[in-house]
Amino acid sequence: MNANTLYQIMSLTLCMTGSADTLWAQQTNPLQETNYWGKEQDFLLRQGEYQFGLIRQALQENPPATGNTTVRKLALSNLDALLHNTLYDSSACLHQFIEDKIKPIAVELQQPASEGLKIYKLYNDGFIVRTPSTTVAFDLYRGKGLIPDTLMQQLIEQSDVLFISHRHDDHADEFVANEFINAGKPVICPSDLWPDKPGISHWRAENPLDKQLHLSNGETINITIYPGHQSELPNNIYVVTTPEGFSVAQTGDQYRKEDLEWIKEIRNRSPKLDILLVNCWTLNMDELIAGFAPQLIITGHENEMGHSIDHREPYWLTFRKLQQQQTPYVVMTWGEQYQYPSKP
Repeated sequence: MNANTLYQIMSLTLCMTGSADTLWAQQTNPLQETNYWGKEQDFLLRQGEYQFGLIRQALQENPPATGNTTVRKLALSNLDALLHNTLYDSSACLHQFIEDKIKPIAVELQQPASEGLKIYKLYNDGFIVRTPSTTVAFDLYRGKGLIPDTLMQQLIEQSDVLFISHRHDDHADEFVANEFINAGKPVICPSDLWPDKPGISHWRAENPLDKQLHLSNGETINITIYPGHQSELPNNIYVVTTPEGFSVAQTGDQYRKEDLEWIKEIRNRSPKLDILLVNCWTLNMDELIAGFAPQLIITGHENEMGHSIDHREPYWLTFRKLQQQQTPYVVMTWGEQYQYPSKP
């Protein structure tokens, strides 16, 4: 076995293990594996593999919480550093990191939900919100080969309905929509997305639109759709209320100054909002949050790998934007989850 083959095997093994130190100690020839003089790319890839492993371990040991501990901030900031180096954009270790983080969600969703509400953050601005009665999906997106089709199908199988905020392909994944449609599950989106596609409900109006949706599991959810925009592009803002009375808003890529005039009144029309799932680079975040007046904030859209480096919004910048917020907030990466307490 030559040195290159050995390196490839050990790199793949490191990507698949939870502890970088374990593999480090198991090297049969440590001198060979620690000498990277003249091999800059190999050095950076090896360093990245080790860091991905440590980040995964740190996040597992320090799960999402409103306290936002220094350990979590440091782990997410180190993840920012890796994801802003294009060397890792198509690396096996990045793909393995994402898959290893999201696989446990697919497994957990196969078990009955016991109480309260749980929020799962997938890739980009994709979320799954689950209560004992219903499982709601928002903007599920596989990325460019980052989430395997089979893994996404497992998530879809356990979801009751898909909401799509707008037509950009990092929110509107046609493969995902087709899987929902083929399973006889509702797909809700604005009228300019796939206008001739059968099996889709195009819900959009110039004023807030109130709807009831009857799901195949016999449950009914209440929905209010606000006519948001990303610049001039229609962007639905959804407020979904579950049978248990939990209310969750998802803003998609809301980004338009003129809309802030009516957004500031949402708290009066949709009171007692539990959770706001907000795009981390939305315009005037503090003003938007004040308009919704949620009990909890969870951000999305950090580190979209299809964006340019300057628009891969980092976690450290999200923390900076929210540092003066009085409302509790949680910053999560791909494959993490947060348990929201039961209604009293």
